Amino acid sequence: MPAARALRALALCAAVAVVPPAPARAGEGPAPLRWEPRRDLAVTAAAVAAWVGSELAKERLAPSSCRFCGTNALDADARYALVWSNDARARRGSDVVVFGLLPGAIAAHQLLAARAGGDVQEGLVDLLVIVQATALAADLNQLVKFSVGRQRPFVHYGNYATADRAPDADDDVSFYSGHTSLAFALASAAGTVSSLRGYRTAPWVWATGLALAAGTGYLRIAADKHYLTDVLTGAVVGTAFGVGLPRLLHGREKPGAGERGGGVAVTFVPLPLGVHVAF
Repeated sequence: MPAARALRALALCAAVAVVPPAPARAGEGPAPLRWEPRRDLAVTAAAVAAWVGSELAKERLAPSSCRFCGTNALDADARYALVWSNDARARRGSDVVVFGLLPGAIAAHQLLAARAGGDVQEGLVDLLVIVQATALAADLNQLVKFSVGRQRPFVHYGNYATADRAPDADDDVSFYSGHTSLAFALASAAGTVSSLRGYRTAPWVWATGLALAAGTGYLRIAADKHYLTDVLTGAVVGTAFGVGLPRLLHGREKPGAGERGGGVAVTFVPLPLGVHVAF
């Protein structure tokens, strides 16, 4: 049964996500990142407030009718191949991953990894950087969804739970997938921060996080909430925010006088599905 196999795969990723982390290097704490408390707290709080506020105001901000109502052959074929007969189960599964499993596993890993490195407070900085990148990705997603006004597939195909269902403000905000963007932003931001810190578990953060994010995208198509192009766009944009913002705004502090530094170290770490290259 495809639904059962998909949920078992996500459960396996969840088990991997709670592998006890290791410090960056024996006898050393996490590599310090650039951040400014006032600025970064203010930016993060504003980004989260804008995201939550736009959700609360969805009835007023969402288009009253679709501006992009049709579909295309690629999206139609993918929908017919991937949508579940029990789409409600897929929807609940994506909610659990994005709003429970993935953020919970990331928070636990960053705090435990920083603690293993001797400074648990650095784990709180990790979480601030991850939340900042994710919230800004969510803000862009809200702006695009309300502007584009793409009709959701279940509305386009009349796949309603009840025949007398009333129109909803969420019906025409399909492009691009917010769940997928959130999942990839969370996963890639956690992976980027873990790599910058030098945590030895960083490759597993990348592998597990991206697997869960990809599973989220699949579940959004299976739930008939998004088309394939919605999900692919969400994955690209979420990853861009998750990788780009931590590296641009919060990269490693330059070593001071007398400290090691200057060169670029490249490490190849084998993974079950490939090779992770850490700079």
